[in-house]
Amino acid sequence: MINKSHVKSLVQQANPMPDATVDGLSARAREELADLVGSIETQPRVLARRSSRRGFLVAAVACAAAAAVTTVAVFALNDPKEPGGSHGDPMADEPYFGTTAELEDASVLIVRARLGAGHEETTDGLTETVATAQVLATAKGASPAGGRIELAYTTPGSGPETADLAAGKEYVLLLDELDGNRFTLVNTTQGVYGVEDGHAVPGEDNDVALSAGVLKALRLTS
Repeated sequence: MINKSHVKSLVQQANPMPDATVDGLSARAREELADLVGSIETQPRVLARRSSRRGFLVAAVACAAAAAVTTVAVFALNDPKEPGGSHGDPMADEPYFGTTAELEDASVLIVRARLGAGHEETTDGLTETVATAQVLATAKGASPAGGRIELAYTTPGSGPETADLAAGKEYVLLLDELDGNRFTLVNTTQGVYGVEDGHAVPGEDNDVALSAGVLKALRLTS
């Protein structure tokens, strides 16, 4: 015959339900368990404690996942392969204008000029050429006093994106104004048109033509 007191002692020591709660047992099962181990209300609620720990772990994993998503999003926003990215070259941030109106509207001054000899200047680690240009005609902006402007531009051949400018030649210059009454090209690709036999000739990477009004004011044709 089984000694129930002995069984009760063994069951209590073994703790047969260390990872489960008794709340889901039937009434009969609860009675039989109570008969073996005593009042089931005294049994530790290990499951509840472990559930709390599991909830903490799930929350920690969720936070880590959210941080990873945020990191990816920030990286995507700063991806240098995206339009407007620097690509490691500060000149890559210059604007490009898709239409004649956008190009001419962005220009503070549009002139036909003959470029003089220049000299190099270095400011904040950036070396550029500064030259005086003799203005022959003005299509937009105020005609400069004395018919001359001071033009600052990236020295040709000093990087992957520089304007093809040479002293003694005529150009149509589309300009933005810098401090100190200096001017610079609106961009290296579209800020300069060569003048050849009375025509304004865009560079090979520029497919935007000048307007008829600007050409007429500069006494040129396309």
